[in-house]
Amino acid sequence: MPENDSTQQQQQQQQFTMVPLEKQTGDTDLRSTASSTVPVNQQNFDRDSSSSSITTRSDEDPPKQDLRHSFPQFFVLPHLLKKNAWILMTATTLVMTMYIWLYLGSLWSPLSRVKNVEIFLYNADSGFDYSQAPPQVAQLFQAITHNSSLGSVIESRIMDPTSPIRNIVSWIDKTQEPGWDRDSLIAEVEKGNTWGLIYIPANFSNNFLSYTPSTTTGPATSATLKVVDMEYIFDQGRNYASHSIIEKYISKSMEGLSRAFESSLLTSSANQTLLQVMHPSFWVQSIHLTETIMNPVVIYGQNFATYIVFIVLYIGSILATYSICKYLPTTIETVGVLTFGGPSENQEPYQNGRQMPKFPALRIVLARNTVALMFSLLHTIFIWMAPQILEGHQMSSHFNGGIAFAFIWFVGLSFMSILFLLSHLLTVDGFQMPATMLMILMFTSSSGILDWVLMPGFFRVGIVFPFTYGIKGLRTIYFGTQRDKMWINWLVILAWIVIPGLITMFMARSEIRKRRQHMRRTASIAATV
Repeated sequence: MPENDSTQQQQQQQQFTMVPLEKQTGDTDLRSTASSTVPVNQQNFDRDSSSSSITTRSDEDPPKQDLRHSFPQFFVLPHLLKKNAWILMTATTLVMTMYIWLYLGSLWSPLSRVKNVEIFLYNADSGFDYSQAPPQVAQLFQAITHNSSLGSVIESRIMDPTSPIRNIVSWIDKTQEPGWDRDSLIAEVEKGNTWGLIYIPANFSNNFLSYTPSTTTGPATSATLKVVDMEYIFDQGRNYASHSIIEKYISKSMEGLSRAFESSLLTSSANQTLLQVMHPSFWVQSIHLTETIMNPVVIYGQNFATYIVFIVLYIGSILATYSICKYLPTTIETVGVLTFGGPSENQEPYQNGRQMPKFPALRIVLARNTVALMFSLLHTIFIWMAPQILEGHQMSSHFNGGIAFAFIWFVGLSFMSILFLLSHLLTVDGFQMPATMLMILMFTSSSGILDWVLMPGFFRVGIVFPFTYGIKGLRTIYFGTQRDKMWINWLVILAWIVIPGLITMFMARSEIRKRRQHMRRTASIAATV
């Protein structure tokens, strides 16, 4: 017992013996983590136990770990696939899905909607003049045509509800309506009130008689033949791609009409007489179709320029809006906020630069709008130059390059106005995806490639967007189409500049004032502390 008591006292004395830090020995890591107030025996014990533990573990086999628990240690993927990643994947997939459906949906099966295209029909045929025709020929054709003009026969075939050609397009017969002639109907095509005009000329029947013998000149020869033709008049500059489809259908329809007319003659009771009387070339193609193209698209790429210009301009406007709102200095809002405009504003005049007067919030907003205007101006210069310097650039005789530049810039300002509003509503980092979706919707619904008449009804939503009127206006400038409606393009685009611009201006002014008030409150709290 005495020996045990003596041993315990020695251990207690040893336990509270303090050793200076500089006299400790061992490896560097232990010295760096040891405290000068830690008992020596405790340090030695920890070191020894640690060493023995390491020795023991090195002699044993490494423990087996469950793969399910060790998986995150070797792969970073589970750490990335968090909520934000799934949200971003969903959002980007939604954008791509919307784009493919809008783009393909706007161009899918336009041939099935050609029936919606309205074409005027006007028969001006004055009838047959049998004064130079042999009596047997006159009697033959009077029997075939039921004593009416050949134009009336063709008109009745086109308007016959059972005829295949009747349902190709929507025919509107203007023959019986008073006050119409070729010039007035062409004016309707020019205004865009119809997609085209089939015009049967006054000499249609008499040209048909030129294939028969004459009492004065004898049998028909190549010198006496006249073309039996109808005229198809359309405005190509209105929408090149749409007219390419419509023109093909009209051409095939008239060719089918000619074949059907020839077949009816050959299957009639007078077929043998007709084969003897008519010139052989008549049976090659009896009725021809002559095209009269108004406002032609001479340069193929010029048609694409009318909408590619605005796609590029819109992308540039997104970049400009983001740059102005994100990267341009915002410290101008803080100038003079903490040293000017407080309670002592009237008592402490601005002297020796110690007080910096603050800029009004409205002036800051206008300055940023001016910078945006400069961005848009620079973008427009280079976008406008591209088609101008390409060989064979097409420009309507009614306009010039300066008007084209002004109009493109005008449309660019409307894009900037819209995007500034989106950036204030959705923040500068949040507006980009909605802005991209808006671009896709505006482009596919603007009748840039195909007109609404050949697209599903949903795409008529484009009637409210500036993109639509930009394309229409540039087609007017380049090709001269629908010049009487050019003022509508200017007016709608002006509305898209002014209305979103004013809303954004008031919102930005209010935001700047709130930020300045927050700065003052923060500064006053810091001063009191």
